[in-house]
Amino acid sequence: MKQAAIHRLAWLAILLAAAYALALWQPVRAWYSDVDKLAHGIVFAGVYTALVWALRWRPWALAAFALALGGAVEMHQFFLPGFTASLNDWLADAVGIGIALAAHLAWRRWRGPACAGAPGGLLPLAQFQQAVAALPLVSVDWVLTNPAGELLVGQRLNAPARCTWFTPGGRIHKGEPLAAALRRVASQELGLAEERAGALVQRGEPMGAWDHFYPDAAFSPTMPTHYVNLPYAARLSEAEVNALGLPVGEQHEHWQWLPLAQAAQQVHAHVQPYVVWLQARQA
Repeated sequence: MKQAAIHRLAWLAILLAAAYALALWQPVRAWYSDVDKLAHGIVFAGVYTALVWALRWRPWALAAFALALGGAVEMHQFFLPGFTASLNDWLADAVGIGIALAAHLAWRRWRGPACAGAPGGLLPLAQFQQAVAALPLVSVDWVLTNPAGELLVGQRLNAPARCTWFTPGGRIHKGEPLAAALRRVASQELGLAEERAGALVQRGEPMGAWDHFYPDAAFSPTMPTHYVNLPYAARLSEAEVNALGLPVGEQHEHWQWLPLAQAAQQVHAHVQPYVVWLQARQA
């Protein structure tokens, strides 16, 4: 587990432990006792939100974990003097989690895929659909190898190229310089701190421009997508590999480092030319 993920989990554990200890404190219990069930719902809506930030899992997995935490709380209180386990409290937790989950899913749907908008911004889904239908999209990929010469690939969660092994990357936003897009993708997709992301951009080697054609889109199984991809290659040091905080659950299910010979057989067809390019360089 990488440093950024460890920091998020540490802050999450501290936050949840402090909130639970505060909830067990008698003056606080007296304050919310008249609205106990409402307090349970609000608190566990907050728990779900904190899990979204810390774990980057899929929404339903986060909701299940939050429910399990609520059940663990009730089981723990069963053994505390002056406390009892309550099914109604756990159901109130579930209502709060359900509301937070619904809001999260609605936000994801409204946000749509990240696309060409103002730097750092997102277009509504309808505008993104129109852009994909009419225009090619410009994107960048990071083609990264470790000191052993292995290629970093992630298993994509979203279309196009869902469930395939692909290099990390993303679309360039309208009005966003290329260097800024590379730095943003290095930060968001690789979990690198700003300083390390900027240093990576400084030494990234352009590999040219590549057409990527797909039969589907992020929002439709029948809408073709055309990317003009600008990959950049870099060989990471061991320290840089350890600094990666590769997020899981939003764009990628898993990450792995593949030897180039193995990568040539396993990665998406659009990534295979990158493997050939790397093999030529290593030779």
